[in-house]
Amino acid sequence: MDFRDILKSQMTEYSEALGNALEGLTPQERRYQPSPEANHIDFIVWHMARVEDTLLNRAILRRQEIWERGGWGERLGIAESENGYRFSAEQVTNLPEFSVEVLMEYYRAVRVELFEFIDSLSEEDLTSLPNPRRPEYPMGDTLKHIVVEEAQHAGQVAYIRGLQRGFES
Repeated sequence: MDFRDILKSQMTEYSEALGNALEGLTPQERRYQPSPEANHIDFIVWHMARVEDTLLNRAILRRQEIWERGGWGERLGIAESENGYRFSAEQVTNLPEFSVEVLMEYYRAVRVELFEFIDSLSEEDLTSLPNPRRPEYPMGDTLKHIVVEEAQHAGQVAYIRGLQRGFES
């Protein structure tokens, strides 16, 4: 097992945890906010997909994001320029309602491209290939950031589900 397998395994693990946390939730449960200043599940999952897409395509590969190429903003009713970064509480609350199935279709499209990119990397790329937007930040750090941030967000989704349904549901 090399670093590519480990990265993809980590990403698959938090994706599976996310899928389990989303399983069977109603649209109302996905929009539940524990407090007026808290994120809801729909926002978190949308932001997760946008983070991976933005970091891979805009920051690293310097190309148009899947979000734009695939017309996902229009399909989900969210402005093409948005990714959830630094959203206000009001913006989170007022995020358009959408189908979680369509959102996950977008997320899977992002994941395919991310895994293709990971497969193309050499071990040297992890330390020698900089993130073009942050040259002091090597590729290994960018990929590490994706794993940590996304795993935290998957945990947030599971937590919000647990608040509503308890531990075993």
